[in-house]
Amino acid sequence: MTVTDPDRGLRQAPGSAALHRYAAYRVTGGLDLDALRTAWRATAGNDAPVEQMTPGPPAADAELGDEELCSRWAALPFAGGDAPARLHIARRSPREHLLLLVAPRAGAWERPSGALPAALSDAYRTIVAGDRAPAPSRRGAHGTHRGEESPAPAVTASGPLVLPADRKHPHLPPHAGSTVAFDWGPDLGRRTAQLAEAEQTTPAAVLLAGFRALVRRYAGRDDGTLSATFRELLHDTPEPASTPCEVEGPDALFVHRGQSHTALRLPGTEVRPMPVHNGTAAADLTLVLQSTAPSVTGSLEYRTTLFESTSAQRILEQLDTLLAAATAAPGTPVGELPMDGERRRELALRASDGRTAAGYGKGAVHTSVRRHAEQDGAAVSFGGARTGYGELTAHAARVAAALTGAGVRPGSPVAVRMEPGAHRIAVLLGVLEAGGHLAWFAPGGGGERHKAMLRDLRPACMVLDGGPQDDELARWYADEPGGCLLDASRVLGSRSSAPGGGAAASGAPPDPSDPAYVAFTSGSTGRPKGIAQSHAALAQFVGWMGERFSMGPGARVAQWVSPEHDPALAEVFATLVAGGTLFPVPERVRVNPDKLVPWLVQEGITHLQTVPSFARDLLGVITDSGAEHRPDALSHLLLMGEALTGELVDELRTALPRTRLINLYGPTETIAATWHEITGPSAGPVPIGHPLPGRQVLVVDEHDRLCPAGVTGELVVRSPYVTPGYLAVPGGPDHSALFRPVAGFAPDGDRWYRTGDLARLRFDGALEFRGRSDFQVKLFGNRVELTEIEAALNRDPSVLECAVLPHLNEQGLVTRLGVYVVPRGEGDAREEVRAWRAHLRRQFGPLALPAVFTRLTSRLPRNAAGKVDRSQLTR
Repeated sequence: MTVTDPDRGLRQAPGSAALHRYAAYRVTGGLDLDALRTAWRATAGNDAPVEQMTPGPPAADAELGDEELCSRWAALPFAGGDAPARLHIARRSPREHLLLLVAPRAGAWERPSGALPAALSDAYRTIVAGDRAPAPSRRGAHGTHRGEESPAPAVTASGPLVLPADRKHPHLPPHAGSTVAFDWGPDLGRRTAQLAEAEQTTPAAVLLAGFRALVRRYAGRDDGTLSATFRELLHDTPEPASTPCEVEGPDALFVHRGQSHTALRLPGTEVRPMPVHNGTAAADLTLVLQSTAPSVTGSLEYRTTLFESTSAQRILEQLDTLLAAATAAPGTPVGELPMDGERRRELALRASDGRTAAGYGKGAVHTSVRRHAEQDGAAVSFGGARTGYGELTAHAARVAAALTGAGVRPGSPVAVRMEPGAHRIAVLLGVLEAGGHLAWFAPGGGGERHKAMLRDLRPACMVLDGGPQDDELARWYADEPGGCLLDASRVLGSRSSAPGGGAAASGAPPDPSDPAYVAFTSGSTGRPKGIAQSHAALAQFVGWMGERFSMGPGARVAQWVSPEHDPALAEVFATLVAGGTLFPVPERVRVNPDKLVPWLVQEGITHLQTVPSFARDLLGVITDSGAEHRPDALSHLLLMGEALTGELVDELRTALPRTRLINLYGPTETIAATWHEITGPSAGPVPIGHPLPGRQVLVVDEHDRLCPAGVTGELVVRSPYVTPGYLAVPGGPDHSALFRPVAGFAPDGDRWYRTGDLARLRFDGALEFRGRSDFQVKLFGNRVELTEIEAALNRDPSVLECAVLPHLNEQGLVTRLGVYVVPRGEGDAREEVRAWRAHLRRQFGPLALPAVFTRLTSRLPRNAAGKVDRSQLTR
């Protein structure tokens, strides 16, 4: 660590009030104002102003309280930025005055004879004692003292914020601030002094080392620094000065002010320091150490644009806990120092575990759907035709019989590749009735990816809408692997079954542990992996989903998600198990926002599940269409599959004020893991929330240690509903490490899945998604979050959508970024690129973002899950 120039590295423009150093005092007794003014000029220079407020006609400032008045004074700008310092005086009564000393920056606070208050004290004492008045300082307005250089240009964030902020970083000044005071008592003061003496350093250095350890922990990645012991970190920590020094980067500062730097002594008076803050902050967090003996005292200054006061208080609590452990056992590695007390750790562990609340979904989903056969409501509505539950279950029974006749046996995989409609839903149920498990394919296309999936799946049968003559993949499947094809239109063409009576189930009910379906990963990063899920897992999740989001009778649920992606099965069966009506979206409508919004209005859709990027497209259409075309019937919008930004949430809340917004998170390997209902404005990252019933969700570091609140780590899911594994592929990679239990937990039959996603537990107990490690890159030493750049560029009104990819050199280092942009309209390409670069500069300041822009004429490519397929952009 290096102690920086006192004003360098601070994210403020020259002259910002956040750089001011100041101290306020209440002075009682016989204060000699003439002597004080003379002493001030001798200390700070002839050009150092004295601002005096005396009793007289009412003025705005005269009505203020003492602390508020001093706070306003401390925030006043310096004229031209060249005044060396200011003295403010307010006469509150004949024998009581307020004094405020303020300098434009930390360097100007220091004098050759000591800190500004001490130097003023010496000059005043000399004058009132009758000695020769000290010579006025000859330092001109543009002179400097040691350590006082011109402020550095404004600096902005160098990457994604690692501090546990409540809101997104605004990047550019000004920054409002506040403080939280702390007093950690004499016990910590004594242990700090003992450790400092033993290690031949100072108590202030121990406090600085503790703050460094805390900030390193928040970063969440062990590059070797977390393995070092606290003693080793202390030996690497220099003695802090009274000027701010950076702590692991410019986001956090440390200042050791001490009594000597703020003490003012005026003979013949009683001087009492006043706690004052001018409402600004020089950095995201600044730890100000006032004293270490007998008690450790000071304050934490924080940016109110980033942190709530309760979060700042929790940060101080964590630092107190860490220091207590570090001073007791300095040989402990930094990464093992506790940050949360035992009570908070127990509460967090209990909150992470929803496995006892798993009472949803009794029996397999197809048996639950059968229970609705006698009700009058429609199960499926498509193209103006309504299919009742009785008719649907009867169709499912006929499909099951046909599949059994075609050789499908319990445990057999069955591929379904059909166009949207009631028949497709009946086939899904029929496969389960026959004892098989589903693999749902999107109709048309698929190419080599679908062939690879079929080779791995080896289905006993593929169900189609017609014969293979119109389906290239079906012909390949029938010819090369010699697979069986079933034409659903022939099976369901006859209406001889009584629609109201349903049909008996074919065969015994499945074992809860038997597979219900196989879903395939998107394949955007390599070969698709088949992921099997059990009947118990599917029934439990869709039972919860249907009940929690009111998908029962009266609900009109859009079946929007593309087949292959398991949320499609979730929205289908959650609706049917709950007793609602499913509305499959015609394919020509599904991917076209201009058509989907009118369709939502026309059909009176109450529930829609989609990805945030597509929701942004829908929002644009809704906003442009006017009130008469707004889907006011939409009661629930479920967002999943991508990170959700606060900006999008706020826009959705404005456009759809009566719609419940739900953020769902979870990998295919667990169906889902967490959920969060958004009930208010989202100034920061939108949480992924709390564990779903039946799941425990933990955040762990590289050594399987549970991460304290605020610390970024890997998200791990523990549940009986974690997939038992991937489809076996001859010669395929070994994925067993992904399912390795977290160390320290007793085996109980549950399974574990390590998601590879980064997350942290917020101070309010909710989980926050922090991206993936492969979306965070180092660019010329700066850590850059690619999704943060995308979010910033998406805020430009000329951008419809965009994606950012890293470009690597031969050594594997990122040298520039590839930015792919779909504009909203037609414009001059060169002018647009210039405007986009300027927009990013405004968002990120002087942070170097070398980028190659590619202007696309069509939408970004997407995979079956609806997510952007980044691999297609580089082909």
